[in-house]
Amino acid sequence: MLLAVEQAPPAGGAALDQVFIAFGAFAAIYVPLGIFLLRERDGKSTFIGRLADRVSAIDGLPRWAGLPSYLAVLSLISCGFGVYWDVPIHMQNGRDEGPLANPSHFPIMFGIFFFLAAGVISAALAKDPLPRRTVRLTPKWRVPMGTLVLLGAGMIAAAGFPADDVWHRLFGQDVTEWGPTHVMMIGGAVTCILAVPLLYAEGAQLGRPPAQRWTWFGGLATGGLGLFGKILPPVRREAPASVLADRSAWATRLYITVVIGICIIPVAFLMEFDLGVPQFPAATMFIISGFLTSWIFTAGRLFFGPGGALVTWLAYTGLRVLIFAITLPVPDIHRAHWLLFLGPALCIELVALLVRNRGPVFAAGAALLGGTVGLATEWWWMDFFMPYPLPPDTQQMPLMLGVGGLAAAGGGLLGWSFARHIERIADLPEASAPVRDGMAVAGRWVGTAGTLVFLVLMGIFAPPASAGEVEVVKDCAGDECRTTYEPVEGTDVIMGHVTYNDDCLGADGCMTRVTVRTDDDRVEDAVWISALAYQGRHRTDGKVPGDGMLSVAMDPTGNAGEYRSAEPLPIYGNWKVLIRLHLAPTTMVSIPVHMPADTAIDGPASGLVQVDDGTDAAFVHEPFMLQRERKPDVPVWLWTTMYGVVIASWLVLLAFYGWLYAAAAGASAVPAKEESAPAT
Repeated sequence: MLLAVEQAPPAGGAALDQVFIAFGAFAAIYVPLGIFLLRERDGKSTFIGRLADRVSAIDGLPRWAGLPSYLAVLSLISCGFGVYWDVPIHMQNGRDEGPLANPSHFPIMFGIFFFLAAGVISAALAKDPLPRRTVRLTPKWRVPMGTLVLLGAGMIAAAGFPADDVWHRLFGQDVTEWGPTHVMMIGGAVTCILAVPLLYAEGAQLGRPPAQRWTWFGGLATGGLGLFGKILPPVRREAPASVLADRSAWATRLYITVVIGICIIPVAFLMEFDLGVPQFPAATMFIISGFLTSWIFTAGRLFFGPGGALVTWLAYTGLRVLIFAITLPVPDIHRAHWLLFLGPALCIELVALLVRNRGPVFAAGAALLGGTVGLATEWWWMDFFMPYPLPPDTQQMPLMLGVGGLAAAGGGLLGWSFARHIERIADLPEASAPVRDGMAVAGRWVGTAGTLVFLVLMGIFAPPASAGEVEVVKDCAGDECRTTYEPVEGTDVIMGHVTYNDDCLGADGCMTRVTVRTDDDRVEDAVWISALAYQGRHRTDGKVPGDGMLSVAMDPTGNAGEYRSAEPLPIYGNWKVLIRLHLAPTTMVSIPVHMPADTAIDGPASGLVQVDDGTDAAFVHEPFMLQRERKPDVPVWLWTTMYGVVIASWLVLLAFYGWLYAAAAGASAVPAKEESAPAT
């Protein structure tokens, strides 16, 4: 019996009525915001302006820094809540009926709208004392550099919404977090946070101390450093009593360090690993982890002094616990776990205790240790806390730690540049700064070089490779169609012999262990061999654990090249079942054991896929399976052009962020500008 999915959700773009609703929501926010901007620039009183003044009285930050920063952070939390709700829904349920049919899309949409609004509000409020370096928008309107980070991140994320719909219409639905337009939206969200330390540093540059009520924060910093200084001489040397007297300056330093820690939020790009459905090589997890932890923890250690890496680690941990907690009220979703990252923070702190110099060599060396020894400790955490198929096979850990260490060295160089820029922008009293030899050396392109290391590694290790080629064949008998993947002769496809423990194939409710036998020599470099069953929630009846998604090990049976699923798999209904094989360094292939017919997608892949008992099946390039909805007949030149446009836009935006930080830091000797409100 052939079981098909009836009335499958659309696999292309959104219906026009939903596009108009989203546009209406955008207009409902930005039309009033435009009126506010015009009134504020004309010097007229506004509700948002009065609220910003009230917030400024509480936190001591300029009106263009405080309220917009808090709005950006709250908007980012909204996006995080929506994304960590949305991605599991797709893994458990499949496609949406439309973009507004999924309630998780609303916190994402409004989060993006509002952190772009935070940039507009900051620009509108940019009057009175301004930092030394600003950008002129009109002859009488200058804005801080942090404001432009908010605007840049907000615009690329907001552009991702219509671009995503266009992309789906052209190419079908690429169901992965790392799809180009998804990177636009998520990337804009996770980089908007870079505006906050810049705005805080620009506010500190004006010499305005934090409100008196926040000086206890400085006491927390100086008290902790004083206590550890009595125990550890290197701490006392770097933070002697003479530099701990100014609690106000240390309150600012600790506050900015915590915000630096939150800047690790691009770790959200590891969400598919956190949920147990990685669609890209395991090496990318170590590259991203090594780069981000070294960037943020090194920057925190250099800016704050002793304990700075641990402060930023606590900020990261608090952020992950918050994201987990706010999704708890959502019932029956597959919840993301997270990497610990304590090892890299401790490694950076250890090197800082042993080495006095704080130049780029220290940053790269400490980060290299964090990206190798520090990330090695994550293997045990993955085994304890992370979902299968993590951790990678132990024999592949040298490769993983090698690329992670290289990325970490690059991240350390960026962290050194990042901390140096923030220090120069904030211009905190020299008498209250920790003793840091080597921070003043020239290093104009250090951060750029570190970022290029990361980009090159991702370019090499991110694209999943195939093992041979297959031909997609669709055979129909009446209204029932079957799809098979036939190996192309001479292309060295890996084959697997598939058998089932139970004779229930084709029956509704079929649950059986799956055994695959393949050439042992072809799988000796396996990073993992696993089974994945997903998008079956609509048919879950209590017999299948995981509420619509199940990722389990393929255990060796004792026979060479033979593996059996650790648990019975659902071979029926809406369930999609893959036997996944990831070979070092980047090969990702899978046997599609079962995939329902899908009338909403184009091409020969739309038929029922079902491997019969005792037959040989090809390991197919895995993106073809996990992103089954992609259109097969799109010209290569169109794919290349569109990917090139998205990648180029991101490279330009990253360069723009770097220029904003470097320009703000390079104006350290220029007097601060003042802009008076227009006469009323």
